[in-house]
Amino acid sequence: MYKLLIVEDESLIRKRLVYGMDFESHGCVVVGEARDGQEGSELIKKLDPDIVLTDINMPIKDAFDMLEETIDFSYCTIILSSYNEFANAQRAIKYGVTEFIVKPINETELYQAIDRAVEQVKQLHLVRRLSHTELILEKSQLQVKASSEASDEVVRQMLRYVAEHYSEKFIFEDVSRAIGYSAALLHDRFKREVNTTFNDYLNQYRIKKSIELLLKGDKKLYEIAELCGFSEYKYYNKVFKKYIGMSTTEFIEQL
Repeated sequence: MYKLLIVEDESLIRKRLVYGMDFESHGCVVVGEARDGQEGSELIKKLDPDIVLTDINMPIKDAFDMLEETIDFSYCTIILSSYNEFANAQRAIKYGVTEFIVKPINETELYQAIDRAVEQVKQLHLVRRLSHTELILEKSQLQVKASSEASDEVVRQMLRYVAEHYSEKFIFEDVSRAIGYSAALLHDRFKREVNTTFNDYLNQYRIKKSIELLLKGDKKLYEIAELCGFSEYKYYNKVFKKYIGMSTTEFIEQL
């Protein structure tokens, strides 16, 4: 569930939004309510919501003051506006506001705006996870080479074999038979070209593919281990920690 904050000075409207709407069916849960921009700003800093649904004109601080004070926080904003405020609402564009709901509130329009905001939040979270993952990988021991980068044609075949069969259980003799060269020759040429052993490279490739699945967040760790060719989760976690410098659980917690 994504966290939704309601900021509205009119009590009846605020209570209707907090208690009378089925936001949960649209992937959101109301985590707080504020009567003005001052309270809204404090709750944004405290609760770190994903979506803020806010009126514009409010006492103490209006929506613009609140947005300015929390500009360093990452959330999607839905503006509630009356007809005579709509021109004023255009100011919010510089804060990344893309959704405007005109009062009186039409529930269908509001739910549609919530759905669009949820999609934006998903993209924001994905970008954040990818950026963080890139930083982690830069510090990691992973050095996965693309087959096109290899100058040795035999090594290119070995790299392609890994890309096509990494999810399967196989031994080096299977690679030798598939390519048509002796295991000893393949070991020597691979290490000379890639600067590591075949088994080490295979583990690195499997870890890289497992990170792609971890970022999607729709599979359990033991499923990811199996899909990436590891015989059991404990061994997968051990290999993951060797190259990434942290366990899979620690990696997920940092996303």
